[in-house]
Amino acid sequence: MHDLLTQHPLKLLSVFVCVLLVVGVLKRRKPRVHIPLMVSAFLIDLAMVVYLEVRRGVVESIPGREMTFLLIFHIFLSTVVLILYGVQIFTGLKNARGNRRPWHRKAAVAFLITRFGNLVTSFLIT
Repeated sequence: MHDLLTQHPLKLLSVFVCVLLVVGVLKRRKPRVHIPLMVSAFLIDLAMVVYLEVRRGVVESIPGREMTFLLIFHIFLSTVVLILYGVQIFTGLKNARGNRRPWHRKAAVAFLITRFGNLVTSFLIT
């Protein structure tokens, strides 16, 4: 566990985001808990994306890397996660304002699968 903390703090933070998402989904019937948890998860994820780009230049480094299937799949999942965050925020805001959107729940399933897939592939990429 100590190695994870010192060598992979972003991966640990990503695990924390997934925990927030699970707790947020479990609290979906309590908007005063659900919304802050989900917004916190989104903001942490967004901050990690910005950090990875600004400090590590991950997008610019892609052409110089060996494009394995796993890396391509991870990039795909990461992109889909960002798109589905947008869908979830849009439909979630509509729901919070009383304009129920059935796509919020349906997209949540796809979002959680891709976000957890993103987490798992992040540990598998060297």
